[in-house]
Formats: sequence, C-alpha cells, structure tokens
Amino acid sequence: MQYGFVTLFVAAFPLAPLFALINNVGEIRLDAYKMLTQARRPLAERVEDIGAWFGILQGVTYLAVVSNAFVIGYTSDFIPRMVYKFGYSNNSDLVGYIDSSLSDFNTSHYGQDMGAKNKNGTKDPDSCQYRGYRKSFREPLEED
Repeated sequence: MQYGFVTLFVAAFPLAPLFALINNVGEIRLDAYKMLTQARRPLAERVEDIGAWFGILQGVTYLAVVSNAFVIGYTSDFIPRMVYKFGYSNNSDLVGYIDSSLSDFNTSHYGQDMGAKNKNGTKDPDSCQYRGYRKSFREPLEED
C-alpha cells in the first residue's frame, strides 16, 4: 500500500519517499521489539517467490510511471514551450514565448469600484497582462 502511494504521487509530493523511509525505520524497530518481547519465534516456511504480489507490484510500477508523467506534463511549462517552439516560432527558439503566453486586459473595462486605489493621484495603466492564451484586445477581430 505504501509503495503504491509513494510511487504514484512522488511527482506531486517529492518528500514522500523520505517520510516513508522514516516511517518504515520506526515500524521495523517497533516490530523487532514486539517479536523479541511479546511473541514466540515464528516458524519459517520455504517459498519459491513472492507469488501474486510480483504482478501487482509490477502493475503499480507501470501505473506510477504513467501517472507521474501526466502530473509533470500537466503542471510544468514544458508542453506549452515546445508547442510555441515548434509551432509558432520562426526560428525554432523561445524568443517571444513570454509575450505569446500572456493575455492583455483592457483596464478601461473596469467598473468604477474595480480600479487600483491610487494614493498619489496617478492614472491606472491602459492594460494589464495575465497568464493565458486569449487574443489581445489590440488585435483586430478576423471576420469570416
């Protein structure tokens, strides 16, 4: 169970393996204490391999690779950069990527109560930029 959680979500929480190690060291020490003081010696039994657990662990490992790839791909900026580099850039470089990934907002659309609270009487900027891929209000609309 712990192996599944650690491998499936290590991209989302990189400290999970460290916490799992600390937990396992404590659990091993506690189990050793219980075996030495509270229980009789267990009977050993020969087995060939770990049985059905091998297939289960192998499936969890493959699922973890796919899950971590999707988490990294969804949360990182790698895919949008590559789309810009190979789809929109003239020289296959990232020059202009920041400007293309920001959208413009016309601040004249603000309501009376929505503007910045200027203490020294300065005017609000004409536009502001935010992360998004929408067309700029400065670009003319294409008519079909």
